Amino acid sequence: MTVTPAVDGKVLVIHASSKKKDVGGCPASYSKIGARLTQLTAQCNAGLSASVSEHTVQRTLLDMELCSRRPTRVPLLTKRHRQLRLQWAREHRDWTMDEWKGVAWSDEF
Repeated sequence: MTVTPAVDGKVLVIHASSKKKDVGGCPASYSKIGARLTQLTAQCNAGLSASVSEHTVQRTLLDMELCSRRPTRVPLLTKRHRQLRLQWAREHRDWTMDEWKGVAWSDEF
């Protein structure tokens, strides 16, 4: 879609054309997500009297917060790390609120 804004006095007029430009090159690759989306759309359309578009299925999945993500990579804790954490917790378990107020917490190194 091409959008061409034009100012007419104080009103902004937007002309849109639905002509797709031929950009040439290789066709877009068909991803695994696209294949799964097509499959879900076909399953929805098989059981309904009204048809459902792929865009509707994708938007619904995103609204339900069902989006793909890669898990965060974290270093594994060794036995030594666990021992040091436990030792630190035991040393600080009886601290007062005033002592904890002097601690600056940060996750940046």
